[in-house]
Amino acid sequence: MRSRFLVLVAVALVSAACGGGGGGSDNPPPPVAGPADPDPPVPDPDPPSVVPPVLASERFSGGDASTSVSNERAFGQRPEAIEQDFELDGTFTAGNAIFRNDHEGEGPLLNARTCQGCHTRDGRGRVPVDTNTPMDSMSISIGLGTDADDETIEDPNYGSLLQVFGLASFSGGGDVTPGLSRFGGGAGEAIGEGFPFVEYEAVAGAFADGQPYELRKPIYKVRDLSYGDFAAGIQFSPRVAPQVFGLGLLEAVPEADIRAWADPSDSDGDGISGRAAEAFDQATGTTRLGRIGVKAAVPSLLLQNTGAYRADMGVTNSLAPEEDCAPLQTSCIQAALLEPDNNPGGVDISDLELALVEFYVRLLAVPERRGFDEGTDTWDEEVLAGRTLFFEGGCGSCHRQTLTTGTAAGSVLGEVRINALFPDAPPIEVLSDQVIYPYTDLLLHDMGGSCDPIVPERADGSACPSGENCVWVQRCTGLADGRPEGTATGVEWRTAPLWGLGLVQTVNPGATFLHDGRARTISEAILWHGGEAETAKEAYRSMTAPERASLLSFLESL
Repeated sequence: MRSRFLVLVAVALVSAACGGGGGGSDNPPPPVAGPADPDPPVPDPDPPSVVPPVLASERFSGGDASTSVSNERAFGQRPEAIEQDFELDGTFTAGNAIFRNDHEGEGPLLNARTCQGCHTRDGRGRVPVDTNTPMDSMSISIGLGTDADDETIEDPNYGSLLQVFGLASFSGGGDVTPGLSRFGGGAGEAIGEGFPFVEYEAVAGAFADGQPYELRKPIYKVRDLSYGDFAAGIQFSPRVAPQVFGLGLLEAVPEADIRAWADPSDSDGDGISGRAAEAFDQATGTTRLGRIGVKAAVPSLLLQNTGAYRADMGVTNSLAPEEDCAPLQTSCIQAALLEPDNNPGGVDISDLELALVEFYVRLLAVPERRGFDEGTDTWDEEVLAGRTLFFEGGCGSCHRQTLTTGTAAGSVLGEVRINALFPDAPPIEVLSDQVIYPYTDLLLHDMGGSCDPIVPERADGSACPSGENCVWVQRCTGLADGRPEGTATGVEWRTAPLWGLGLVQTVNPGATFLHDGRARTISEAILWHGGEAETAKEAYRSMTAPERASLLSFLESL
């Protein structure tokens, strides 16, 4: 069965600034009561309408797993504790090499040859510059809804992820055309499944003070289907590959803590109803909290990696061993049979390689905050003013400032070293028991909007029953994609961590924001918020120009 997992992930900026108003907390929990009061109630600390105290430690966003590097390589650093340990540093370096290089047995269909191919410098992908440039670090999840087990119902011709390239696109010379899709061409050779592209409509608006702004409303289209029509009821979910640092820390936040922040029925009446995602863990055979990916559909970084290897690169592995060819794609199935068989089980990547990549991504350090003067132990006044506005506007009710990790368990694959795996991996100390500042609650929130049914159209917008001139078109309002994934609905998204936000365009010049890259600026990302975040969005829209500048200064310091 084709994977519903995307490239690593972890998080595209679904909520790139404010997440809602009221509820939740950003302060550490109160002390545990002594023997005289053995079972007291544990209320949530100060509500986010109360601005939490400013701490010098906030500059260390990832605790001990922070890095002071703030240039174009800021997202690809290792914590100091790893760098100073010869063996662990070697393991990190080995994982880095695998992350950046291709593999034998890739394809036959794929979206990229390497992890780095989508996560450039361990950062964000990009939206194509025009409608004739193929998506090379952005992808389109597809499906026909979910079944009773919250599994994606796959399209019989295309599975659960549209793959843009065949291996012929990477035969050398830089010309990707040979492996791109051609209408009906998949009957004869394993080529890309379809050509997705995006067009934008301008949406005009104005702040309360009269200053105008313009947003880009995306319309997603797919042409040149190689393997037949989509099934009736097809759903699209476009996503730009996100930055991948800090995921090991988020994975180590205790599940009980995240569940305690959920309020699915909005019992406190604050308008925020965060919901815990549930996900099946193939590695352990249990259902766990989902926390990885833009819809929190994946319970662990390992499974995010293995799913991405299979679906995006066509690299099979012990946790995703079947080739990613839909049942009716006979040319893909035949091409897969010709791949080399170099690993146990006939998979394309070994468990050792998987564990090395898992270690590398788990240990990618979080950039420190900017705006703190170590000489005077003070924060920049503009940053502090913006921080106050952030919490007073209700942004902190979803973008929770402070989390604390528990014990960061070692890999279920075993203890990894440069050239071997050993049983019973010990915990990873630098990720354990860390106070971190990611600005997320890792919960699902309704961000508003709706989608029309996806239907084929001609270039003039008229109905098109089938054929080479038909383009399949998705039109949505708000941030909705209309495609459920796991236990998330078509309007729900996991709160995006905001750490590193101000360095996104330093690491990846030209990068844009939100899950699909529609927002060219952080301001635009805030203005796309809706649903549970409508109140916070309106708080931003109602600010004066100097207040908006202060808020953006704060967000850019993260």
